[in-house]
Amino acid sequence: MSRTPLALGALALAAIVASFAAALPAEAGMKRCVYMAHDASGHMMADGWAHALKESRACNRAEHRCNRELERKHRQGKAGRGQCRRITNL
Repeated sequence: MSRTPLALGALALAAIVASFAAALPAEAGMKRCVYMAHDASGHMMADGWAHALKESRACNRAEHRCNRELERKHRQGKAGRGQCRRITNL
């Protein structure tokens, strides 16, 4: 038996799989998480957004980014002390 039909079949299968993978958005399987810090009057002082395959990792990254931004603004005198909290209704 010739190997040409098998090679062509494998190539066709690979093309079909690639077309299905290209049709899905890049963030189809990604989970997202958002953390924000607000002052007493309700103004946003800092935020952290993140995407990851696991929601726990996305939330850890988002919280870290929010805390880092809040601490930086506090050192610069642009924001008071606050606490980053997870936002679930976005």
